[in-house]
Amino acid sequence: MNEALRLLRKARTMVISTCGEDMWSAKVFYALEGGLVFLVEKNSRTLINLQKNNRAVFTIDFNTPDLFLQGTGTVEILGEPRDFDTERGTLLYKIPEDALFVKTGHVLIARLFPDVIRLSDFRAQPKKTDFHFRPEELKERKTFRYWRALRPWSFQQSVTSLIFGALVAFQTSFHIWNSLYLLFLSVLSLILVHGAFNAFSDYFDFELKTDKPDGMGSAGARVLIDRLIPTSNFLIYSTAVFLAGLGIGIYLIILRPEIVPFVIIGLIAGLLYGLPKLGLKRIALGDLAVFLAFGPGIFLGSLVLESGKISTPILLISFSLGMIIVAILHGNNWRDVKDDREAGVRTVSGILGERGSLIYYLILIWASYPLFIISVLLDHHLFPILGALLTIPWAVRLTNIARNPKNMKRNLLDMLTAQFTSLHIYFSVAFLLAFFLIARLFPTFIP
Repeated sequence: MNEALRLLRKARTMVISTCGEDMWSAKVFYALEGGLVFLVEKNSRTLINLQKNNRAVFTIDFNTPDLFLQGTGTVEILGEPRDFDTERGTLLYKIPEDALFVKTGHVLIARLFPDVIRLSDFRAQPKKTDFHFRPEELKERKTFRYWRALRPWSFQQSVTSLIFGALVAFQTSFHIWNSLYLLFLSVLSLILVHGAFNAFSDYFDFELKTDKPDGMGSAGARVLIDRLIPTSNFLIYSTAVFLAGLGIGIYLIILRPEIVPFVIIGLIAGLLYGLPKLGLKRIALGDLAVFLAFGPGIFLGSLVLESGKISTPILLISFSLGMIIVAILHGNNWRDVKDDREAGVRTVSGILGERGSLIYYLILIWASYPLFIISVLLDHHLFPILGALLTIPWAVRLTNIARNPKNMKRNLLDMLTAQFTSLHIYFSVAFLLAFFLIARLFPTFIP
């Protein structure tokens, strides 16, 4: 049973077959919430069939003929997604793509409860096993809601930028254990403060109704719009997390007063970013705030914390990191121009318009490569960062998506760009780390 439930949670789509007026099959996204929750289009053949006969057959495969799930069950049409916080929230958290359909208003939310689920596994010894589940067993694996409220998936850009800066400084460091101690404390402080700023921004977006139930909702966290945490508890929790991170930051300032300017940049950008009315994100300064915080703020702050020296090549790297992280925000704002305008939020995307936003986006993702190359030409010791050039195929893919407004993936450009940005930094960090270790273990190997 554990294996069947694991596979149900792992998969994202199923083929559902119905027979009312006639036989019909459709492939849909689903999530587990007391059954298999999915969206059905209004006036579709699937819905018409289910209204006449709510019995259905479903199949879930994994792109291989030797492992699949299938079964029969009864489908209940719940109603409009906006009226079902839990089911809608679970579905959109697992399948953010479905927000595109929910926003149209042309879908209803439905739940299929299976009578039986058969697991067919022919990978080794052929076997077929039938399972019967209770409604409370058919649940997605829940992320701890208070951890989820911090949007931990966004930490990969900030933490890797910090590690990037530390590794550049490590090239000349002879006190590695002390450096690792400072790195650990700075990562912990950054996670807490970054998570708190995410939560503050989500709180203000929720209170000002910038986030809507049928949207992505706080970049995927959805803890407020899906009523997972009371707003009063949420604000107290966010403040406590911020103060904990700030306390560690103050300790680091005592150890290295040189980082004060970079801490100030990060705090000002974060605190002012999501404020009501005058928040930087609401007056078209959000891009600048993110650029300063994630580029010069985090990268240079980490480098200085580890006793590294700022130079022209180092500045170029920080600018590059800031730009590719701003590209994530721009992808989000570009998609949400209409919603932001209705909420009274001004963004760079709204000012530039469609054509200008495309050009701006392409500059943000492509400028990083020449900046890295120039940095290496100015300081050949930085050559491992050219590992980032391996991400050019991803940049080409993003370019093709961005240039085609009819491509449905354009609506997911922020998430796709986040994946690209993470890879960009990961490759740079991985190559830097590899050459750092080789230089330490085999000092005569690298000239």
